[in-house]
Amino acid sequence: MRGGPDREVSNADRPERVPVKPMGSIEVIVHVVWSDGTEEWRPARAIRWTSTHVMVGWRRDRRGRVDEEWVWLRAQDVMRSVTWLVPPRRA
Repeated sequence: MRGGPDREVSNADRPERVPVKPMGSIEVIVHVVWSDGTEEWRPARAIRWTSTHVMVGWRRDRRGRVDEEWVWLRAQDVMRSVTWLVPPRRA
């Protein structure tokens, strides 16, 4: 993993009003911008959301210890599918 396990999520963004209880557990793909400038799309789980933000989590290895990372991201950084990454076949 480029930049090491201590990178922070630069595009984390907490909504003004935060739902207190989990609302579900939906598999998603999220766009993460790390503090070292690296960007990636990674699998995650969405457990809370508003009309503008989604709380997502994934497992992360930090110096040999696996933790769950939970962050709020803007809704445009959270997808349920990414078919746009796969160009259509040409005849």
